[in-house]
Amino acid sequence: MKRILTALVVLTYIVTSCASNAPYVSADVQNAISYHQKIAVLPFDVSFNEEYKQNRRGRTGADYWREQERLAGLDMQKEFFISVAKQVEKGKFEKVVQDFLTTNRLLESAGVKIYDIPKLDKGELCRVLNVDAVVWGETSIVVNPPFGFSSLPGGATTFGNLYDGRTGELLWQKKLSQTPTSRMDTPQRLGAETARQLAKILPYER
Repeated sequence: MKRILTALVVLTYIVTSCASNAPYVSADVQNAISYHQKIAVLPFDVSFNEEYKQNRRGRTGADYWREQERLAGLDMQKEFFISVAKQVEKGKFEKVVQDFLTTNRLLESAGVKIYDIPKLDKGELCRVLNVDAVVWGETSIVVNPPFGFSSLPGGATTFGNLYDGRTGELLWQKKLSQTPTSRMDTPQRLGAETARQLAKILPYER
């Protein structure tokens, strides 16, 4: 009985800490990705819950949080890029992944602001970056008071999106959530973990 209870606890931990759903997959995904040789990872769109913002003493104001969310989006982009690059190194993805620094430099040269990416045509962004597809993510981070993830619900939820460069259409989307398992968990760690896990399941596996 003790072993059964231990197994249930472990299973509950796994289900609670990381939850996902079936991905959206376009009917044309296999044909489209056959043309993808080079892909880029865009800065993510990250948002923090309002309650968390309001309870951070001395850290208020729309401009402050706008900048924090911008920086968090760059961190998520970097984590995703590193994870995809590792998949390429292991031979699991036969694609060229453009360095995220190059991606950001090209975006800046074209006058593209990170805040504008959500509403921009992803096919146009592919042409700006000279790639065949782009990956873009949307992350929502919920932190409950007191500071840190002391109670549930809370955590990070990320939608990973793959867009085709020729049509600008969404080919694949996957939602993944990471919930805290201890008070030591941070928004950064949980957000980064969703990025790492999503990067491993892009529809490019050989």
